[in-house]
Amino acid sequence: MKDRGMSTEDVGDSGFIAVTAMAGRFPGAADVEQFWDNLCNGRESVSVLSDQLSTAPAGYVPSYGLLSGADLFDADYFDYSAEDALILDPQHRLLLECAHEALERAGHGGPESRSTGVFVGGSVTDHAAFVRDWGRRRGAPISDSRVQQGNDVDFLATRVAYKLGLTGPAMAVQSACSSSLVAVHVAIGALLAGDCEMAIAGGASVLAAIPPLQHDPDDIFADDGRCRPFDAHGRGTVRASAVGLVVLRPLADALDDGDHVHAVIRGTAVNNDGRRKMGFHAPSVPGSAGAARTAALVADVDADEIGYVEAHGTGTALGDPIEVAGLTKAFRQSTDRTGYCRLGSVKGNIGHADAAAGIVGLIKTVLCVERGVLPATVNFREPNPAIDLAATPFVVNDRTVPWETEGRPRIGATNVLAYGGTNAHAVLAEPPAAPPTSPGRPTQLLVLSARTESALGDLAHSLADHLERHPETDLADVAWTLQTGRTRHTERRFVLASNLPEAIAALRACPSSGGPAADRAHRPRTVFLFAEPQPDGDDTTGSLAAIHAAEAVFRARLDEIAEAAQPHLGYDLRDHLLTEPGSASTPVAQLAVQYATAQLLMSWGLQPDLVAGQGLGSHCAEAIASGASAADFARSLGTAARPEPRRAPDADHAAEAQVRSDRPRLCDVQAALAAEPGRLLVHLGARQTEAPAPDLGQSVFVDVRDAPDRTPTGYRTALAAAGRVWVAGAAVDFAALHAGERRRRVELPTYPFERRPYLVPHPTFAATHHVSPSTEGERLP
Repeated sequence: MKDRGMSTEDVGDSGFIAVTAMAGRFPGAADVEQFWDNLCNGRESVSVLSDQLSTAPAGYVPSYGLLSGADLFDADYFDYSAEDALILDPQHRLLLECAHEALERAGHGGPESRSTGVFVGGSVTDHAAFVRDWGRRRGAPISDSRVQQGNDVDFLATRVAYKLGLTGPAMAVQSACSSSLVAVHVAIGALLAGDCEMAIAGGASVLAAIPPLQHDPDDIFADDGRCRPFDAHGRGTVRASAVGLVVLRPLADALDDGDHVHAVIRGTAVNNDGRRKMGFHAPSVPGSAGAARTAALVADVDADEIGYVEAHGTGTALGDPIEVAGLTKAFRQSTDRTGYCRLGSVKGNIGHADAAAGIVGLIKTVLCVERGVLPATVNFREPNPAIDLAATPFVVNDRTVPWETEGRPRIGATNVLAYGGTNAHAVLAEPPAAPPTSPGRPTQLLVLSARTESALGDLAHSLADHLERHPETDLADVAWTLQTGRTRHTERRFVLASNLPEAIAALRACPSSGGPAADRAHRPRTVFLFAEPQPDGDDTTGSLAAIHAAEAVFRARLDEIAEAAQPHLGYDLRDHLLTEPGSASTPVAQLAVQYATAQLLMSWGLQPDLVAGQGLGSHCAEAIASGASAADFARSLGTAARPEPRRAPDADHAAEAQVRSDRPRLCDVQAALAAEPGRLLVHLGARQTEAPAPDLGQSVFVDVRDAPDRTPTGYRTALAAAGRVWVAGAAVDFAALHAGERRRRVELPTYPFERRPYLVPHPTFAATHHVSPSTEGERLP
């Protein structure tokens, strides 16, 4: 048996693919976490269709894996009118929401330019017919084009790409029951070929209605409404609705970029049975074996290293024995061991999700590999006598157990078969240890945004709840994920925190409004204001020393000023500022701090369009406008040491200081602060007030001062300025804010969609439509 342990140094060009996020909707579970909890607790989430039992004749399949709230959708978020939302097939709606959620879970939901592909499969539903009938009945027929675009599986992937702004390949992948796992295989090929840098892959199968299904002895559906994988009493499977997606990246890129890696897909394979089987619907041993064997060869994994297989496992008398025979044939190419590899199937829990079946199985396998637990195969009691398990490498996992590997990496596989013969197989392993992160600054800036105030409040409180449940979370990683991994909306808030308890308290205390809504269509101009130094400024020695020690840009600029000014001043300005109480109250010291603070803010992307200075503060304004170096600025401090005031520049003077077109422009302070309401003044202290700005348009003012009535310059004050400017809609370079750090993306609560019901009225399915928990069928006992 080979040792398959992997370090980050071994990754290189391995061709391995990281699963960096998962999202889904499952029977009995609104998200992946609840799905896993259901699996580990052996819950069966198939529902008895009580309405059908009372009206349908004998011989009808009495149960289904229902999705709660499948008619709910946040149409406003995705810019759909109410009518367009009604026309849109529920599986399109849910896939769109899950794709957005998956990217945010991956920490890549922000406005980055990374090329992302979309590869998904879906099921054929009756929703288009319902929409056409609805239009005719209300006397306003809906055009075939609108119905087609809102319902055909051809548009599943391209709709996601369009609405989320994704520019990689976008394609529907259709092969019946294996569609979604085949989509993963195709996505991996696109990643390895360089067609995209990241991919969303998976599928959806959400029926708009659950029509009565007559039992057919030649079909795969159980007349008793219960799926019993590999069991002697198995009579078939049960249909289900589900949505599942994974986010994929080349492993080396994911590790380099600080992504969370749930599992590593080491190899996949896809083939077709051809004519080597009993019929079009039947599986085959050679086909199943070929896909499993090829995937293991691609993964460079021997069969005796695989500890778990998530099988297709439909519970049919024909399908299960053929699948196990095919897997056994594949495993026998490299091992003769028996009874060591555990076998399971999620269909006992939720039923058969058609085009989404493969991705549901893959998500389960990823969770098993990551968390080291093998959930029980629900409804298994005694082996199907047509399966000679004792002669195979397999044992059905009949109870939830820890996945013991005796120190070796956990390696599992997912196997899918399909009507029509397209087989798919994937081999997964637990990931290498993530590279360590570096320490973050003592105070972190957490930013939140949403389309509405209510959603923003929900997001703040859900984040507080999450951090309370996960006290091990690194606050700097939380800040990084929120800053760079989320879509930016108009309603915004920020909080500052030095530790998780402070962050939790601040998030819970968030006001109902985060401040003036940002105008995404028009970037506000940013104005830096530099003040006349105050002779009686507070002692700021401690906070200046802290920011000097930790902020490289501030430290470099202040050190350069001190070195260049020393011949003129006769002393080391830096020593006075950082060690001598009261030294920061001198005019020279205050101007030096203002200049260094402005340079720090500019390094974070807060580039001013306009600058203005009062009195001696004009030295700073002119230096920033002209692009003067710290040394050049230091030479001007000799003027600042003299008591005579310096007049603010007039328009002609401002024009002379305009050296380059991309430099900020000087303006007069009094003009900038003349009476006109509705402009935001951002202090580096705790205050935030309204300030006027005539003839400057929508502007954000940053008061770059260290005045006696404000908190002294330091981490919190500089970060607060960045936060307030961001809330007002100006740009902040969050990557620059963490320059020199190694950060990790962490899973955080995703956008709280504000869903409303969109249900096309249709008399034939109102009673059985899966619209909410209140109208779900009864759970199986």
